[in-house]
Amino acid sequence: MKQRIFQRRILAILTAVLLLSLQWSLFGGQKASAANVDNAAMVKVVDDNGKELLPLTIVKLSKNETAFNVLENLKKDKKIDFQFTVDPTYGEFITSIGKFIPKNQDYWGFFVNGIDPNVGASGYKVNDGDDLLFKVVSYPPETVKVNVEAKDKKGNTILKEEDVELINGANAYDALKQAASKKNVKLESSIDSSYFAFISNIGNTKLAEGDYWSISLNGKPMEVGLSSYQIKDKDKIHLNVVGTEPPTDTNDKNEKPDNGNNSDGKIDDTQTKISKKQVEALLKSTANYILKNGGSNEFEIVGLKKSGHTVPDSYLKNIENLLKENDGTFRNVTDYERLAIGITAAGKDASNFAGYNLIKKIYENERMTNQGTNGIIYALLALDSGKYKIPTDAEWTREKLVDYLVKNQLKDGGWPLYGDSASVDITAMALAALSPYKSQEKVKSAIDSAVEWLSRKQDKNGGFSSTINGGDASETTSQVIIGLTAIGVDPNGKQFTKSGVNLVQHLLSFKQKDGGFAHIITDNESNIIATVQALLGLSAYNEYLDGKGSIYQFAGSQSSNKPNEKPNEKLNEKPKTTNDNLPKDSNQQSEKTTKGERLPNTATNTYNILIFGVILIILGGVLYVNARKKRV
Repeated sequence: MKQRIFQRRILAILTAVLLLSLQWSLFGGQKASAANVDNAAMVKVVDDNGKELLPLTIVKLSKNETAFNVLENLKKDKKIDFQFTVDPTYGEFITSIGKFIPKNQDYWGFFVNGIDPNVGASGYKVNDGDDLLFKVVSYPPETVKVNVEAKDKKGNTILKEEDVELINGANAYDALKQAASKKNVKLESSIDSSYFAFISNIGNTKLAEGDYWSISLNGKPMEVGLSSYQIKDKDKIHLNVVGTEPPTDTNDKNEKPDNGNNSDGKIDDTQTKISKKQVEALLKSTANYILKNGGSNEFEIVGLKKSGHTVPDSYLKNIENLLKENDGTFRNVTDYERLAIGITAAGKDASNFAGYNLIKKIYENERMTNQGTNGIIYALLALDSGKYKIPTDAEWTREKLVDYLVKNQLKDGGWPLYGDSASVDITAMALAALSPYKSQEKVKSAIDSAVEWLSRKQDKNGGFSSTINGGDASETTSQVIIGLTAIGVDPNGKQFTKSGVNLVQHLLSFKQKDGGFAHIITDNESNIIATVQALLGLSAYNEYLDGKGSIYQFAGSQSSNKPNEKPNEKLNEKPKTTNDNLPKDSNQQSEKTTKGERLPNTATNTYNILIFGVILIILGGVLYVNARKKRV
């Protein structure tokens, strides 16, 4: 008897581990971590017309490395070519970079942090955090003047208003460095793998948890990073500290009730509403945590974009490289879908990005349902993210996707990933996917049923406890907020308030002092995946307060295709190199493979996790069969 109980417990544990592995493969796989790059500089090369011959690039520095050495290393890495001559008096003289040779009296100028260092490239020792610019100029080089100032959270001046004169072609980071240098104000900055120049602090300003330096340009929020904005004459750059405010009212009668004193699940109408001002403050601190600790995956991009922050400069370049490395071909449809969402969030056209049509890869995908309901859900989210046009004869039209989702809803109102066991997370995501179609009667009925099911599944503490997630996970609460707000249902409303606690309040109970969110409330430490989901949830609620819809929809259509018109059949698409029709136990290679054509490099950690999951299934099956034999 004890042995059978033990075997059942082992089987349950193995199943839970498998599901967690699958969840990580969908949401955590292929995550490129951002981090400070120690002892690094930035370099950029432009011609006489301002055309970039080498876009802003991060370079790691060796001891005593000169700017000339930096160019040599870039040439060695085949990032850019350059030629030079050696003058007996002045040393190395650059004659061409990237095959561009200056004409007449023009020459290759060298500038550091926006100014002339008064030495040649071979005589300048590069410092950590330097910004190097090689540009074709004539004498004297054209300059621009900008105004820079910085204030703390209380409005106290940290960097007094200062005019600085810089080379035409310098960026806002250069302007800040020169202004701080002129006023002898300490500037703490670093080079980040995703965001390039990152400002940690100015002067001796005391920053509380969640505080950060916000930047405005000519009275408006700066839409790009400091190092990405090329300054113009008479620009005004203002920096000030922003942060969070306590999300709860100090009035005792409005404090969050003790869940232990009211366990009957009745609705308490005296709950505190979370104001828009508080939500906006929370968005800033949460985004700041991700900027410091996150990477640049697609969900982070959506969260940062929707919370009013800048998409990292390197994100689109990394995606372009990923597509080229894999010939634009991936095994899973969700890879195309998440990339399409990220590219659209970054303001680009996923139907024609770097010569690849990711939208077609979605609507013509033969493996749409291989990942369960996820493929269908994210297909709708991706296609609607930029209002992309789909051919009427596509393998998967919007109508087919919606019909599939509606028909696969369980009788209790929820949606499963696979099988007949509904998932709160999957159901919430399905609501977001169906939100643009809620005027259709069949969709409205499915949505209403799902909302009722989610309300029933919410526990007395305001969350959704699950053994698979290890308890009450903040990510699930975030997903439900995203789904409900997409269809116009208030997550603060009576239907989702249990024991006086609504969904938004419950999500905030996971918030940590460093600005991040915990996975399980008892973890008492921030988790990057949980924090990204919290940023999405808070952004969704903020958009709900503004009367907007799903956070996965972005203004305007990214696609240039006319209605019902087929997009370009081929945009530098490579032939598929996988052959899914081969027998699974076949040792044969496809004909293209035997000819030496490179297979797509899609073997990421996701597949290691899935292999591990298969092993768990086998072990679980063995235990189950053994238990059955003993029972017989």
